[in-house]
Amino acid sequence: MRSFADLLTIYRIVAAPVVAAMAIAGQRDAFFILLIISLATDAADGPISRWTGTASRRGARLDTIADALTTIAALLGLYIFERTTIEPDIVWLYAFLASYAAAALVCLAKFRVLPAYHLYLSKLGAVLAGLFIVALYVLGYSRGFLIAVFAVGIAANLESIITTLRLQRFRADIGSVFRLGGDGRGAGA
Repeated sequence: MRSFADLLTIYRIVAAPVVAAMAIAGQRDAFFILLIISLATDAADGPISRWTGTASRRGARLDTIADALTTIAALLGLYIFERTTIEPDIVWLYAFLASYAAAALVCLAKFRVLPAYHLYLSKLGAVLAGLFIVALYVLGYSRGFLIAVFAVGIAANLESIITTLRLQRFRADIGSVFRLGGDGRGAGA
């Protein structure tokens, strides 16, 4: 039986193609509203799973898939709706995408799974990205905010790569590369 937190995560997996379709169809309001709902469910599923005692490795992996799909849909919409605005800073988008792909590929190559570390820096990046999306929809574009979001995202992806390289065996929900011991097993491993 699926937990409520898993159902929120599954919602994001199902919603991501719809969010992307709204962007492709040029439905700006629908894109932003559905994306903001997805981001809110992302913020809720982890605390709910911990509060209800239903956190699991399967749930962490589902969350990683939902995060990836939501990120891709959000970046597609950002590109479609703000292409001319972000064009001068497109290198930040490319750097983020390259580091995001590298983090996934390194973990897939080493452990045959996507990284589900839920690092604090990744969580900070997700919160900033969510705030940026809301601010973009309500207030308009902020170049400095966008660069900050991508810079934190790139740093989080680099931390994910370092974590993968340091781990001897895959673990989810680590928190920080600094919580790993010298042997890469981490506290409580």
